[in-house]
Amino acid sequence: MANAVDVSPPYMIASAIRKVSKTPGLRIKPGSEVLWALFNAPEHSLPREALSEKYQVDLHFGWFCKRVAEELGAGSPETLALVDVSTGPDGTQTLTLKPAVAAAM
Repeated sequence: MANAVDVSPPYMIASAIRKVSKTPGLRIKPGSEVLWALFNAPEHSLPREALSEKYQVDLHFGWFCKRVAEELGAGSPETLALVDVSTGPDGTQTLTLKPAVAAAM
């Protein structure tokens, strides 16, 4: 089943990202920094381990993703709703921005 991010057009995702980014709170800035790090990375992908060295991915970015998904109408969004998570043969995870999120940026 598709989530709210998967079925929302990029302009709505961009609006939700802007709204969440303006929210005061300690988790907003690091969550937004992860989003931009992913956007600026080749193919909008980075290893989870590399992100975790600098950020608390599940806490800060997860909170940011959930707030954006809620703005898009999700009732109970996934923690990392703005990305696809893939696991390589060696067990490493890679986070990749969903295409609509990359288009919204």
